[in-house]
Amino acid sequence: MSAPVRRAPVRNEPTPSACSVPGCAEPVVRHLALVEARRGLDGLPESGRTASLCRAHYKQWKRATRDARTLDRLAR
Repeated sequence: MSAPVRRAPVRNEPTPSACSVPGCAEPVVRHLALVEARRGLDGLPESGRTASLCRAHYKQWKRATRDARTLDRLAR
């Protein structure tokens, strides 16, 4: 007898293909937790768990949160 095949769970929500920042239609390159993304970016949607970011907005988030992320790493 063979073991049952495990299948990945099916997600009902489609993966967004555009950046979550209003007015931006660039393709998505990174996904961040919405709470984390709000620390460095304004105007993100209120609903959902993740923010889909294009390359430019991900870079903007990295620059805005650089000091806080460094201190978090050093505090561990």
